[in-house]
Amino acid sequence: MARTRILFACLALAAPIVPATAHAAPLTAPLLPASGLVLSVQPEMGTHSTTQLNCEPAGGLHKNAAQACDQLTPVEGDFRKLEETGAMCTMELNPTKATLSGKWRTKKINFQQVFSNPCVLRAYTGKVFDF
Repeated sequence: MARTRILFACLALAAPIVPATAHAAPLTAPLLPASGLVLSVQPEMGTHSTTQLNCEPAGGLHKNAAQACDQLTPVEGDFRKLEETGAMCTMELNPTKATLSGKWRTKKINFQQVFSNPCVLRAYTGKVFDF
């Protein structure tokens, strides 16, 4: 009987040392966007602006990320293929360079185009360069 008490005492002391089996959540990789782009706008007279746009899922620092991604998806990231919005612009001459570079799904992209002014840029690119 003394042996049994000693055995139970040893088990009671050892119990806190043996860790309980934890049920950990399975490890998953963070959801990375399928597309990551850096966009910049450089008007000849004005301030240079740059932002980051992620698509699939939409995000990044772009203030209109969801709409920009919705516009870029059907044209596979090539903003030169976007349809004109029909906005009316003045004939002001302020050459404005738009640059888009990064990765669209599995391909690297690097596009650049100069528009006659910032309004014309937005008329041709919608929300993509509206940041």
